Amino acid sequence: MRFMFVVAAFLLLFEYGNSRVPIGMPHEGGCHKFSGKIFCESGDSILPTATVRLWEADRLDDKFLNGGDDFVVAAPIARDGTFEFEACKWDKFLFWKRKSVEFYLEFLYACPNVVYTYNDFTHTNRFFYYIIPKEGHFIIHSDEFLDMIDEYLPK
Repeated sequence: MRFMFVVAAFLLLFEYGNSRVPIGMPHEGGCHKFSGKIFCESGDSILPTATVRLWEADRLDDKFLNGGDDFVVAAPIARDGTFEFEACKWDKFLFWKRKSVEFYLEFLYACPNVVYTYNDFTHTNRFFYYIIPKEGHFIIHSDEFLDMIDEYLPK
């Protein structure tokens, strides 16, 4: 019995403890518009392969029972870094529909030497700016980010 507990604890820590997991921002379930513009922190141009993917995040305690996060939709990112798409999604726990849903974005092949980047600070129905970092897999929004974004915005 102890052995099974140790194995289960190890698997949980290995699955969720080794890396940060996107958590998403809560929104009311339904249809939403997502739009924004991305920049490469390195100053490089946006790659023609750039894609943005919308994911529905399950809370850590729901991931096992619900089978993990759900892919919702993918959209291309224009060469100038802009994207826009609409998606409809409701979160479900087992068979129950919830009122809110948590979304996060995944940017793929947008900047040189960066395969993917997550952003769990999403806003629906509002144009938003994102900087793809040179290192790491998460876009961090902080006071430093707000100061840095001014360098990228048109004057």
